Amino acid sequence: MQKGWNQIFIKDKLFVNHHFSGKDAMNIIVTHTPICSATLLQKALEPLTKHHVNIFHFDFSGTGQSKGKKFSVDTIISDMHTVIDYISKNFSDNIHLLGYTGIGGIFAQYAAHGGIDKRIKSFAQFACVIHKDVSFIGKPIWLLKAMYGIAKLLPNAKITFDVPKFDGYNADKDNQFYEELAKKAPNAMKTKLSLLSGMVGSAIFNNSVMKNPIKCPTLVFKVMHDRYFPAEYFEKYYNTLECEKKLVEINDAHNSYYYNAELFCEPAYEWFAGHQ
Repeated sequence: MQKGWNQIFIKDKLFVNHHFSGKDAMNIIVTHTPICSATLLQKALEPLTKHHVNIFHFDFSGTGQSKGKKFSVDTIISDMHTVIDYISKNFSDNIHLLGYTGIGGIFAQYAAHGGIDKRIKSFAQFACVIHKDVSFIGKPIWLLKAMYGIAKLLPNAKITFDVPKFDGYNADKDNQFYEELAKKAPNAMKTKLSLLSGMVGSAIFNNSVMKNPIKCPTLVFKVMHDRYFPAEYFEKYYNTLECEKKLVEINDAHNSYYYNAELFCEPAYEWFAGHQ
């Protein structure tokens, strides 16, 4: 395999935008909000490539360029095990997880609650959810449960996701991201109900794996001007963690992970490097 970015499939199913540095390099798994393929978000990871790391930025089953029609909270965990198995077999067990973008961070967190934390050295996440506290969505739990029921019945049905208006800090850059995304992936905001049910269902039910504590070292990004999350919510989530942890404050807007990626990549790398 040549050094640099390569596109591979794991088990002829999971598409991975893979940056290869060497067999002995640190291995970083990356998840993202699955409304587009990993290749469109490569810019958000470029600062990591100056380090000796292998990056495995993959599309979940049934999303992006990955195969399979099914996507659910169960496939989130099984996909993660598949990627970890591949890395352990072909590289090493020096594996770390970066839950990136928005919902990508929540799905990575769900996998960590679901047992992935036992198979990775450390975790860094942007976007999070507190079990039984989805106040950032702005809807009561009874309504979310109803929406979840509809999504389970019609998982492949799509709705158009309306991006909340934002005129705060770096609004021009933050809004430009969605303008560019609309050009590159015109159907990105036509979201399958299965995606929304995965995000909601992971947090609102008593029997969710999110009741399980995360045990691996975890870094949480607190974004001060996020259009989806109040800054206080990041901190509230951070305070629920009982593992070794660190809070990193980002004085920027939601999509700064893309247009100012160094702010996230460098603290994440340092965290991973300290837990090899």
